[in-house]
Amino acid sequence: MEFIEKVKLHKEGKYDLAAELLKLAQSDMVDVQMVCTEHQAKFYDVEYEDERTEVFRRWRAKYTTKDNTPEYRIGFNLKVMLSRHSKKAKNMKWALDTGSQLEKAKFDGEDFVYSVLTSLGHHYHVDDFYKIPKSVLKEVESYLSYDSWYDFKKIYGDHVNISPSVNRAIKKLQDEISPLILDSLYEVLPKVDLSKTVEQIIGFISISVRNRTYRKLTKLLGTKVHLIKGEKYIVRTDRMKMKQTIIDKMLGVNEGKLTNNQMNFYRKLKKLIQIEIDVRNTSPFTFNADGDILNINKRYFADKLEMNESAFKHRLIRLQEKKDKDFFAKLG
Repeated sequence: MEFIEKVKLHKEGKYDLAAELLKLAQSDMVDVQMVCTEHQAKFYDVEYEDERTEVFRRWRAKYTTKDNTPEYRIGFNLKVMLSRHSKKAKNMKWALDTGSQLEKAKFDGEDFVYSVLTSLGHHYHVDDFYKIPKSVLKEVESYLSYDSWYDFKKIYGDHVNISPSVNRAIKKLQDEISPLILDSLYEVLPKVDLSKTVEQIIGFISISVRNRTYRKLTKLLGTKVHLIKGEKYIVRTDRMKMKQTIIDKMLGVNEGKLTNNQMNFYRKLKKLIQIEIDVRNTSPFTFNADGDILNINKRYFADKLEMNESAFKHRLIRLQEKKDKDFFAKLG
């Protein structure tokens, strides 16, 4: 059945495209290729009092869908959401064992394992080492010397032994977000405009479902999702620090440089900001990953001051243009 036909039938209540897309996202729908790049870094050798350059190899997983249909492309976007939400569970392997054993596996051993596997034509990300079949392990054993095989098996085993705990945590997190993705699909699919191109429909579904899901997630968990300089992270509201803050430094304003009119505007703004901090209202602020206030919601405070948002932003920028770097260095 063609994709557009599925959308039509879903809108008529005759086909469950939402369930199909989520099931596809939860399946093994992608192929992985481990890609290695080399990076140079300079170090100062204290013993020899000389600067030296070392080359580090970094591996990253390149994922491609096993098919290029609209269903697979939307499913891949949903899979990315599942993966991002469970990222902290994937990182827990280092929290569960802080000893040198796993640290060595992470910092020294992964390059070795990746190099061996890819040289034999096998591509597995470290999170999926537990999926390596016995046939591949036997091939590796035959390929390596006895000592190298011992090292490989040790590194591989460190990851596999901890996988059950990690996978349970991953499942718990994915079970948390999956119903929200499904609800969002049920809300978005009836709104699809079938007069649009397939490309436009794919984009509409993917973006709309993502936005709705994260809104539902923030409401469910009492969190805020932030996208700052390309990095997306979630901060729990109970961990947001709403204590007394240096507003001048946060906004980048030096009162000593302002005119009287600018000072009147700025002090009104500071008073409003402090009121929101005192009552622990997190809504009009953005936070960094540690829970510290990073910036203000300009639309919110423009409304409070009964100003047009554009005019508010312009006035604030004029204040920030008068900042003094030495002044803020003292504040820090």
